[in-house]
Amino acid sequence: MIILLFLFIFAPLTILIHEFGHALGAMLMRATHIEMMIGTGKKIFTLTGRKWKLSLHLLYFLGAHTSCERQPFFSKIERIIISSSGPLLNGIVGFFLHYYIPLNHLMIWELFVLFNFWLFLINLVPYRIGGKPSDGYTILQLLKRSD
Repeated sequence: MIILLFLFIFAPLTILIHEFGHALGAMLMRATHIEMMIGTGKKIFTLTGRKWKLSLHLLYFLGAHTSCERQPFFSKIERIIISSSGPLLNGIVGFFLHYYIPLNHLMIWELFVLFNFWLFLINLVPYRIGGKPSDGYTILQLLKRSD
């Protein structure tokens, strides 16, 4: 039961927090359009705001993506801020939940806190899987560019 709760509720919530971090970074960098896509497969519903759009897909527990746009294009440092804000929000949430709301007797709560910390760390490591770069890979590539 705990595994199912984690897989279908808490892991997607942690991924939503991560993607919201990217969206928040984009908002701080004055993006004109932000789109968060949670999951894959058939679109279930879409929430739309003035500058943002959130779409939830049938397989909501299988990944997510946030994209943003602005004219003029984002500078290198702005793109680094947007890329790092997803993992950073996971780290902040994990830290806050662990130290300020200690519900250590609930195993599912501990998994939720640990998964936030894991997303914080693993997304800062530079790697690519199937052509999809981690946030750390994106940041490293931006730092290596001379423009």
